[in-house]
Amino acid sequence: MSYQAQHQNQPPNYQNIRENYLIQGEYNQSGLQKQQQQSNHQIGRYIQAPKDKSSHQFSQNDLSREHHNTNSQNVGHHDTSHGQNHSGNNHHEGHYNPLQMPCNWDIARKHALSRRTAKEKNKDPTKTQTVETCPCCGFEVDREDIPYCSDPMALSFLGSGFTLFYNYLKYCIIILFIQLIVKQFHNLYTNYEGSYCSHIKREKMEGHIIEEPYCPDSIFLRLSLANKLDNREALETMQVLNFISIFIIMFVLIYFRKSQRQIDTTIDEEQLTPADYTICVKNIPTGLSVDYKAELINLFQNYAVLDSTKQIIVRKVVLVYDIEEIIELEKKLDTLIERKKEAIKENNFDFHHQNVLKVDEEIEHLEHQIHKIEEEYELHNTKFAGIAFVSFDDESMKQLVLQENPHTSLERMKSHWNRGKLEGLGNEDLSWQGQKLFLEQAPEPNDVDWEFIHITTNEKIFKRVRAWIYYILFESAAFFVIYLISHRLALLGDEAHEEELKGKLDQDTKRKINIMSFSISMTIVLFNKFGVAKIVHYIVDDEKISNKTKFQISFVYKYALALFLNAAIISFLVDIVILKNVKGAGGFIQNESQIFVLNAIFPPFIWFVDPWSLCKNIWRNYIISKGDKALLTQQEANKLMEEPDYLSAKRYSDVMKTMWFTFMYGTAIPLGTLFSAFGILIYYFVDYYNILRRRTVKESISIQLSTEMIEMLEYIISWCAFGEMIMTYTFFHEVSKIDILLIIMAIIYQQLPMEDISEYLFPVENNEEIKPYAEGSASFDTDYDRENPVTKHKALAEWNQKQQSEENQHHKVKKVFHQQDEFGYIADGHYGHR
Repeated sequence: MSYQAQHQNQPPNYQNIRENYLIQGEYNQSGLQKQQQQSNHQIGRYIQAPKDKSSHQFSQNDLSREHHNTNSQNVGHHDTSHGQNHSGNNHHEGHYNPLQMPCNWDIARKHALSRRTAKEKNKDPTKTQTVETCPCCGFEVDREDIPYCSDPMALSFLGSGFTLFYNYLKYCIIILFIQLIVKQFHNLYTNYEGSYCSHIKREKMEGHIIEEPYCPDSIFLRLSLANKLDNREALETMQVLNFISIFIIMFVLIYFRKSQRQIDTTIDEEQLTPADYTICVKNIPTGLSVDYKAELINLFQNYAVLDSTKQIIVRKVVLVYDIEEIIELEKKLDTLIERKKEAIKENNFDFHHQNVLKVDEEIEHLEHQIHKIEEEYELHNTKFAGIAFVSFDDESMKQLVLQENPHTSLERMKSHWNRGKLEGLGNEDLSWQGQKLFLEQAPEPNDVDWEFIHITTNEKIFKRVRAWIYYILFESAAFFVIYLISHRLALLGDEAHEEELKGKLDQDTKRKINIMSFSISMTIVLFNKFGVAKIVHYIVDDEKISNKTKFQISFVYKYALALFLNAAIISFLVDIVILKNVKGAGGFIQNESQIFVLNAIFPPFIWFVDPWSLCKNIWRNYIISKGDKALLTQQEANKLMEEPDYLSAKRYSDVMKTMWFTFMYGTAIPLGTLFSAFGILIYYFVDYYNILRRRTVKESISIQLSTEMIEMLEYIISWCAFGEMIMTYTFFHEVSKIDILLIIMAIIYQQLPMEDISEYLFPVENNEEIKPYAEGSASFDTDYDRENPVTKHKALAEWNQKQQSEENQHHKVKKVFHQQDEFGYIADGHYGHR
């Protein structure tokens, strides 16, 4: 049985539909079905439309009639208020203006307080209380600091991503201590008790016989594998213990996945967010003269689920637009603001000079132009990008729609090559004009990068390929330069050693060589820490990734790989492959031991000192001291008063590099495992302090980042097996059966679906109470329409009005905004940066 909606050529008047049926993102379903008979666009499933859907039409009609008047008033109020704001040449006094100069530092300080990492204070839910909020972002100012000694679950109000990161650090520490207890303490003891390095060797040099120990006098070499090269029994015991420790760690990694899922589920049960109700719909046909919101609501309520007994109610649809034109206008706005600053300087800081007011008029006109373009986008679906966020009445409806409408990567690929079309659509495919709609779980509103989400697939492919080319070229150049420096440093060490044996090396020359060696090593470490991070961030940013979690995943892959190559692989090539200097002065053991020490101390030390915060504090105090002559807009002042942004990707990269490095060279240098374990332990406490007191968190990171990081962490199994085999061959010139078995185990482990295995062995139940959208949305800090640049200003105005005027039937404390009383302003339609 097939269904094709029959429509006349005359397109419906969707403006009238909105006026009659738009209720806070809800539409009268029966009215839409009547209009559907007049639409000329094919939409739905390739099956007969359900006959008994009328069972829930009545409730929808009731909802529509109940809220129709409220919605019409909200829309009218927004339009009127904005007309007042821009009707004149000058901004009205009393209106919050993010572009005002001079800025109000009290407002900026309030903004900084509202964005700090702290929970909203608990309030008596039975009373109406006054809640002070920031006018530019809507966050509450009065917050309660999280104690430093608290459990990371206290960060659950930020989403699960940050709590998952600290659980990630805990398990990394656990894994390292398992290595220490099962394997490395034994290795350290047998290495220390060894005597190989103290043996004397005789070499002939320039006709003289020279005697020297096999290894230089160094604590690093004494505690390394090199000191027991003559102890075969200890070697065999080490290999067995390594096998046992890896087997235990494999099990821990499987349970680690369960632990992360449990935390995510627990937080999801406690915190209702917009993503709990929302899906992301892609591959929607563009360029149609239809009301996309009305059509999508009709589509999902009538055709998204085959079972006609299942009621599907759509509560909100937010469309995604191509905002390139708006971004260009905002760049012009930035230019005008700079012109205004220059005009103020030229006229002796007279903010009311004729030249300054003239630029103000241009700024006002451009703001009004941006607003009109946004209205045009939303009213006529201009620049619609074929993507929409659809929110349902409860989470069970969302899950049912996702389950009934799966898709494969192959289908998306075929659709891309056929310009959205997909041949061979079946009865089970949800489609619109021959284009299968691809449904997926929506990210959180503040996890979406609204600047890049509209980018076409072709442009994304081009950007990703170009980014990888840039990355490979950069990493190749960095690798080559560091290789040359390391190689030259190793040669200097060999020359100095020969001169010392001949008795021709004085102490001053030796000291200079040691200082130069340390300086070069520190330069490489600093370059890895700061230079590589900055360049990789620029490269990944150019990929124009639409999701901030995916951006961080891409960053971690590239940054961690670069750090690992520069820290581990270069030393392997220079010291072992080329110079074959493993245990000599300036050789592999000595160099890598120093890297272990630096890697354990340097990242947490830098993170504790936090030069980023220090620099911003100095700059902030300097700017504030200038008073009105600072020439900052209110928006710039707000940004200045914030703490630096927190980026999870850099934290994951530091830890990932340490784990890979430790497991690759831990066999040869067991002391490194001890340094790494305590280094990450210190890093844990420093990072937790920083996020609570010295950082601003603006992103909601999903469990997807943590899952990908576990996938990367599991490479420690492969690095351990590879490092064990390489070190055994390097020191003993043989490869044991246990080494081969470890390699085989590592390969098999990497190929297995470990997430599925973990879910099977350790299932996690979700006991979340199903709440309707109306109840859940009352506690949302943000929503898709409040984050979408096109709909943001209108949605925020309606949200603020709702908080002021509506009685909350769910006992949520009503937020009454006091900005007008305290600062003399109310929210208006001024813009500034996205």
